[in-house]
Amino acid sequence: MKTTFATGLVLMAGALSACQFIARNPDDYRDATRAVLETRSAQIKTCYDDVLKQDKAAAGTVVVHFTVMEETGAITGPEITPESTAPAPLGQCIVNALDGLTLDPPDARQGDATFTWEFKQG
Repeated sequence: MKTTFATGLVLMAGALSACQFIARNPDDYRDATRAVLETRSAQIKTCYDDVLKQDKAAAGTVVVHFTVMEETGAITGPEITPESTAPAPLGQCIVNALDGLTLDPPDARQGDATFTWEFKQG
């Protein structure tokens, strides 16, 4: 399983409020978000293993778009994009695996992200 950022993070303008929030640069924001997603790597691997039990040739990409909310760091609204080529149950399992993730500490700005998981046997 290989993961890559498809389009990276596009940071939307936001007002800096209290010092309790970080204002990351785009590279740091991407890296912090990737690190949060990687905490679910084992769960995502299980998603793929479960799909392989039904279809031994299952492969492809799952592309998920989501928002990282400013001030809370909550990952919200994950959606599978049309560019995804993996079986639909795999994509849905990944979306479910992202439930409850938060960027900690949160950022003062909202982040918009697209993340790609590539699945192939071997």
